[in-house]
Amino acid sequence: MEASLLIIGAGPAGLLAAWTAARRGLPRDVWVVDRRPVPGAKLAVSGGGRGNLSHAATEEEFAAAFGRFGRFAVPAFRALPPDALRQRLAEIGVPTVADPAGRIYPRSQSAAQVRDALLAACTRAGVRFVFDRAVQNLAPPESPDAPWTVDSFSARSVVLAAGGQSAPHLGSDGSGFALARSLGYEIVPPVPALTSLRTAETWPAAHSGLSLPDVTIAIAGQRRVAERGELLFTHRGISGPAVLNFSGRVARRLRDGESVPIELDLAHAKLDFHALRQEDGSRPILAWLARILPRALAGTILDLAGIPADLTFSRLSAAQETELARHLVALPLTVQGTGGFKDSMATAGGISLKQVKPDTLEGRLTPRLHFAGEILDLDGPTGGWNLHWAFCSGFLAGTVADA
Repeated sequence: MEASLLIIGAGPAGLLAAWTAARRGLPRDVWVVDRRPVPGAKLAVSGGGRGNLSHAATEEEFAAAFGRFGRFAVPAFRALPPDALRQRLAEIGVPTVADPAGRIYPRSQSAAQVRDALLAACTRAGVRFVFDRAVQNLAPPESPDAPWTVDSFSARSVVLAAGGQSAPHLGSDGSGFALARSLGYEIVPPVPALTSLRTAETWPAAHSGLSLPDVTIAIAGQRRVAERGELLFTHRGISGPAVLNFSGRVARRLRDGESVPIELDLAHAKLDFHALRQEDGSRPILAWLARILPRALAGTILDLAGIPADLTFSRLSAAQETELARHLVALPLTVQGTGGFKDSMATAGGISLKQVKPDTLEGRLTPRLHFAGEILDLDGPTGGWNLHWAFCSGFLAGTVADA
C-alpha cells in the first residue's frame, strides 16, 4: 500500500498530524497505524476524564513550563498556539472553556468527546486507519527520492508519534523508542513523570488522604529547583500536584541511585522564637502548631522533632528550637521509588532533541521522518501543557511533512 504520509500512533499528536496533512490535499492517502484496537485511549481519560487539553499561555510561558529544553517547543507553539487549537476544535464541534488558572477544557467536560470528534474529522478528511497492529519494521529510503518502508506500506514521509512509556495499558509502551533506536537515534533514558513518590518513612501513611494546599518540595540542598503547590499524603508516600510536577526530577536521580533525600517546607517563613515566647510562652507548642497544620500532622511533626506535645515555648531549649524549625521548613523524607510508568501521566526522556530540527520536527539522521508528542525528550507540568505540546507538534509535523 502506498501513502503520501504514514503516521505511527493514533494519540493526540498522531490524530492532529493526520487531520492536518489530509486537509492539504496530498497526492496519495494519509494512513495512521496504531498498536491499540482503538485510537486515543490515553487522550480519552486525560484530565481525569474531563480533558485538560491546553493552557492559556504566551510563547514565553509555554517555553518556561518545559524547563531548560523549552525553547525547542517554540516553533510548534507558534504554529498552533492555544487560541488556534481552540478554534480548530470548535470547527469540529468541540467548544472549549478556560478556568481561572488558564487550564483549557472541552465545554462538555468530556475527554472522550474530543477523541471521538478528532477521529471523525480525520475520517471525513479521508484519513485511513489500521488498528491493532504494531509496526515491526521501519526502513529508511535507499535513495533521495525513494520511499520509506513501514511493514507492508510504502510512504513518502513518516511521522513517529507513538508516545513514551507512561500508562502502557493505554498504548504508550516504549515501542516507538525501539523504532527510533533502530535508525540510530539516541534515546535519553525514559523515567516516569507526573507520578507519585514512595518514601522510606512510613509516617505519611498515618495521614493518607490528608491534603496540604501550600507546600514547597525540593531535593535536599537544592531549593533553586523547588516545586510549590498542593501535596497529598498517601499510604505509600506523597502525591498531589506539586509532587507530580516534581516527580520527573526525582525519577532521574533514582535511575542513578537507590534513594533521593527531599525536604518539605510547610511554613514558608523563619520562626521567630523570641516573639513566640512573648506571645505564646505558656501555650503548649502542639496547640500553636495545630493552628497552622492539621492537629494529627502537628503531633507527628513534634514526634519527629523529638519535642513533647505538652512542652511550652517558654521551656523550649535552643536545640529543640533548631529541630522544630528544621521540621517545619525542611521536613526530611527519603524517596525510594515512584508510582512507575503504570501510574505516570507523562514520560521524562525520549528521543534526544539534539537530533531533531525544532522548526520542522524532522530527524537530522534520516530524511522525511518527523517526530511528534511524548516520544521526544520534552515534558512539562500538569495543567494541559503536555497535551498542548502533543497537539501543536502533531500539527507542525502534519503541516510540513514532504508529500
